[in-house]
Parts: sequence; C-alpha cells; structure tokens
Amino acid sequence: MLHEEYKNCLEYIDDYWGKIIYKPSRMKLRYQIKNLPYELPYADKLPLGRKKNIKNKDINPRSIKLPHYYFVPNDNKFTYIYYWDSFFMFRGLMGTKREWLMREMIENFIYLFSNFHIIPNFSAPGSMGRSQPPFFSSMIMDTYLTRLNTTNSYTYLTGAKKRWYEFSMKKWLKRAINTAKEEYELVWIDKENIYNHRIFNSVLSRYGDRDIGYAQSSELESGWDMTSRFYNRCDQFIPVDLNSYLYKYEKDFAHAAELMNNREEAEEWKKKAKDRKKAMQIMWDDDEGFFYDYGYGFQRISHYFSLASFTPLWAGIATPEQAKRALNHLSKFETEYGLTIGAEISLAKPINLSTIQRRYHPAIEDIIKPKQWDYPNIWSPLEYLTVIGLLRYGFVEEAKRIMTKSVKTHARLFRKYKTFFEKIDGKTGEPSVGYKYAMQDGFGWTNAAFFRYIHILDALESNQEIFKQPMPKDPPYDLQILH
Repeated sequence: MLHEEYKNCLEYIDDYWGKIIYKPSRMKLRYQIKNLPYELPYADKLPLGRKKNIKNKDINPRSIKLPHYYFVPNDNKFTYIYYWDSFFMFRGLMGTKREWLMREMIENFIYLFSNFHIIPNFSAPGSMGRSQPPFFSSMIMDTYLTRLNTTNSYTYLTGAKKRWYEFSMKKWLKRAINTAKEEYELVWIDKENIYNHRIFNSVLSRYGDRDIGYAQSSELESGWDMTSRFYNRCDQFIPVDLNSYLYKYEKDFAHAAELMNNREEAEEWKKKAKDRKKAMQIMWDDDEGFFYDYGYGFQRISHYFSLASFTPLWAGIATPEQAKRALNHLSKFETEYGLTIGAEISLAKPINLSTIQRRYHPAIEDIIKPKQWDYPNIWSPLEYLTVIGLLRYGFVEEAKRIMTKSVKTHARLFRKYKTFFEKIDGKTGEPSVGYKYAMQDGFGWTNAAFFRYIHILDALESNQEIFKQPMPKDPPYDLQILH
C-alpha cells in the first residue's frame, strides 16, 4: 500500500498542519459576530483532533481578526486565509482527525461575508475589493457530507443522539448554504455590477474587481496571477473555469434544496445550471474538440491551451462525447512529472523588436514572457481538478497515471529537500523559481493533493468502489470516495 511506501511524506504533511493552524483571535473583534451557532470549544468534545493542542497565535498584524480556528497555506509568505487555497486544503482534512477544521473555516467565511459582503481574496483589508475563484458551496457541501460519512465519529452515535446530530447538521447546512446563495447573487451574478463580474445579456460571469475593474486586478481575482492565458486583459474574457465553478454552485444549491425536501427550489436551481451549461457551449470548439475561454469583446474563442479547459469535466458540464474529445488534448500538458498548467504550444513566439521604438519594448516583453501560471509549471490545484474530472468520466487509467507521476515526483523532491513546494517545473521536475516572488515551500494545497492522491490510489489498488451506486448509464459519475 502507498501509505507505507510514502510514510515519511505523510508524516511530514501531518506535522505541517501544526505550523499553519491558528487559534481564534482573543483580541476584541472589530466586527460583530452574527448568529454564533455553537460554543467555540465544541471540537474538544470530539474524540479526534483536539483544539487544546493548537498553540499558534495570530502573528500577522495585517490580518483581519477571525472568531474561529483557521489555517493558512504556509508558514512563510502566505499567513492569511486564502479563499481558493482553502478549498484544496480541505482535501487534506476530509476523513482525518482534523476535519472539524472544515466547519471552523466555513464559520470564518460566513463571518467575513456577513461583515464585508464578500469572501475576499485573502483575509486582509487590502483585498476586500476582489474575491478569488469561488468554491464556497463546494466547501459547505464537503463539510456537511464529510461530517456524515463513515469515517466520522458520528457513526458511533445511536438513537436520539444520532437523530439530533443529523438534525443539527441539516440546520447548519441551511444557514451556511443561505450565505453561499447571498455570495452567489451579490458577488458573482452581480446584477448591480459592483464587482465588474456581470456580462450584459448573458448568464455567464467574468473575473473583476470592485475598486479597479481593470485587467490586472481581474487576473489577481482569477488566482492565475500572473498568466499569458488572458493576454494581460483578463476582464475581457468569459473564463471557462469560473463558469464551471458557478455551475457547481447551482448544482450544490439544488442538492441542498433536495436535502431540505424543497423540490420546487431544487428545480429552480437545476434550471439555472442547465441555462449556464447551455450558454457555456460558446466556449466549446467543435473543430478542435476542446473548451476555451471566450473573448466576449471580440466575439471569439481564445484557443489558449490551459488546464482550466478540464474544469467542465470536474463540474460535470461536458457531455460524454465532449469529455472523450477533450481527453485527446491531455498529452499537450502531460510530462513525466504530472500536468503542466498550460501547453507549450500556447507560449508566445519570439518577436523581432528591432523595428519597434525602444520605449515600447518593456511593455511588449512583459506581455510575451512566460509567467508563473504558464508552461512549464505544474500547479497542484488545476492538476487535481483535472484528475477528478477524468475520474468522473470514467477515464480511470489516465487519472491513475497522472496521480502516480505526481506522487512520485513530489515524494522525490521531499526526500531531497525535506519539504513540499507551491509549484514545480514540469520540464525538470525541480522546484520552480524565477517568477513574481520567492519560491514557497510547505505547502498547503500541494500537501493536500498528495495526501488525497495516496488515498484514491490505494482505493483503486484495493479494488474499492469509488463511484456512487447505482451508476448512471453515461457519465458524469458521482464519486463515492472522499475527494
């Protein structure tokens, strides 16, 4: 079993949580805590993962003070809560003694939204004008379903205690999902266009920013800072990944409504998801058999190859035929070390600047030079979503191959450097350096993806059923295994 083969890596990952989990603020909070749903020390009563063992106190003076336990991506540069990092780091908590942290983080996000009307890029006043790729509904549903899964101490409850636990979790789900609906409507549907997310005469959304609304701030919100994918004009594209994430919101809201026995509301959300799926077909190039970002200002597809194009598989938007054709492009990203974030073919070609006035050279060079979210870098988040998308459409061998490459690469680097890295170079299999900021180690989402890959690979190796039963005739399939 891989758990034994990579025991030292998993021990490091387990220990690293102790460096990046922080206690709630003991200072006087500047903002009101609304509708506190439970006593803060509730997790001390659980048999797994005790809060009293957490020693870290908030050391970042610029961070917004938070009322619940929280984690950050690493113990170096990134010592705030980051929105989309948190979703990927949840992959390292599910089914473990620390899964109580998932609910704590949801409560922090509810607190932030209740007071600032946005879940910010990160938990600092300077980022309140923009968000990050939205995964709040996914984190809520993951928390709810994980709290009721067979790995949880909940399974030891019986009779009235079990019924009460299920009732209280459903009550919590209703409150949390209502906040996610507000975020969806006020921030991402953005009818008043406060955050510059709205595309007029379309159900689709774009990345934006409340205070600026320009290309660079939109790119910061996309999480892909910085990338050639948007050609330095992110605000002029309808991103395939953002709208896949919002489709997942709509499906999550439908699922939550069904759990609440509200069939009428569930049908309304299913219709919204269906409308978004239909609108997203403008991003599908039938000649090439691939999803792309859509430049709405120019009324044409981008044709930039990035792993974002596999997010419709993760979300379940692609038809079986579209997924099969998208699979033909996987080789553009695959190296012996995993999946690169973009394809080499999409990098800008060299330009002869000798005929152009020198004062324009810096701007042109900045546009065409490779950036950190370009080939050849491997980033765990989009690689992970691609792997899950492949599994959902039954491409198990391809997913298994990529997970195996990733695990072997990161384990080799760990044994060499005694840490995991934020990103790696897909050509050399070494840490990626020379970009916007110093190389970061630790590292939250890389650790979590590695941990989850090990669990999925072990499940596949032991012939464990990974799909929910009964399976539909055609994909996308729902995964039973924690993911």
